[in-house]
Amino acid sequence: MKSFARIGAAVAVAAMLVSSVGLSQAAIKPAYKAMVGDDCTAAAAKIGKVAKGRGVDGTDLTCLVVPNGSYKGLTKWWYKDVKALKNIDWTVPANPGGYSLTSSAISDALKAEELLGDYTSSFKPGAGGSVGLAAFQEIKGKPEAALVVGIALTGGMYSNKSTLNLLSSTPIAKVLREYDAIVVPASSKYRTLNQLMDDLKAKPNGVAIAGGSKGGIDHQVIGLLAQTAGIDPTKLNYVVFSGGPEVVTSLLSNSTQVGISGSAEFAAFVASGKLRVLGVSSAKKLSGFKGKTFVSQGYDLVYGNWRGIMAPADLSKADYLNFIKVIDIMHVSPSWKAQLVKNNWDNEFAAGMDFKSFLEKHIPEINGVMKGLGI
Repeated sequence: MKSFARIGAAVAVAAMLVSSVGLSQAAIKPAYKAMVGDDCTAAAAKIGKVAKGRGVDGTDLTCLVVPNGSYKGLTKWWYKDVKALKNIDWTVPANPGGYSLTSSAISDALKAEELLGDYTSSFKPGAGGSVGLAAFQEIKGKPEAALVVGIALTGGMYSNKSTLNLLSSTPIAKVLREYDAIVVPASSKYRTLNQLMDDLKAKPNGVAIAGGSKGGIDHQVIGLLAQTAGIDPTKLNYVVFSGGPEVVTSLLSNSTQVGISGSAEFAAFVASGKLRVLGVSSAKKLSGFKGKTFVSQGYDLVYGNWRGIMAPADLSKADYLNFIKVIDIMHVSPSWKAQLVKNNWDNEFAAGMDFKSFLEKHIPEINGVMKGLGI
């Protein structure tokens, strides 16, 4: 179990490093070091100097005066041929909650950067995300359709014995990592995580724990946490909901005693005093969010949820390249930085072939975690 915790910790540290690099102030960079959004010189912009292979999937960047968005009028390494998307038609494989929070944040950041006209969302909950994935994989001839994905989906596919292949769709980008929080109503007897874990040791099924889909990130986090405390995760009374808002409703109505979900789902209720945080799954304390980490309370576990974007299988090469360029620009923008800060997300980014490589490694790894938890 400690090996999984160490893997989680390593991922978290890597995410923080990516975040700090991605959001740092750009300095003038020569072509051979250029990344999108870096500064370049007016002289280089005048001749349209090209940074060969420095963009996503080995595409080229060009030194130019940015025509739109937060960097409008500034001289940056940019994509000369990038086009704004007209409309993203999102498939959300759950009820409103973490997935839709992510798709809306991406869309709002793109709109703020003048890289998107508008967006719509179609909610397809069920079977740990497999219902939404199945519906999305039926979509043909819609280049601006997109599916928001994450650990809840990859874990849910395993736990629901789905025969679908996520990689049959087109990987666009992984854009963030977020961390779970364990919360209780303000009136709860539990003041610390240790108190809860002591009760679960004595009677694992004695506390109703509300969380997201079976096999999803919430189920994984509470299962791994139980294992670190010597508790059989299969004995927990884990109550499945399709989204964070439903988890909150169950807690405030006292139909469950403990809730687990992404920290952003609980932020407003924690701030208002309706919910109390017992612990968070991050490596360090989350900014602006009350709650100690699991690690600081003696539980060797750091474990975060990533989220990303898939496109239809029949996406043309030209539309694919434009989509990944649009998202690459977004991830270095002030508008996306604001979303990261607002939601306590790490700017963990991998686009195009890098995201595909991540998924090829991640899917068997998550299957191993699920098997180890007996989910």
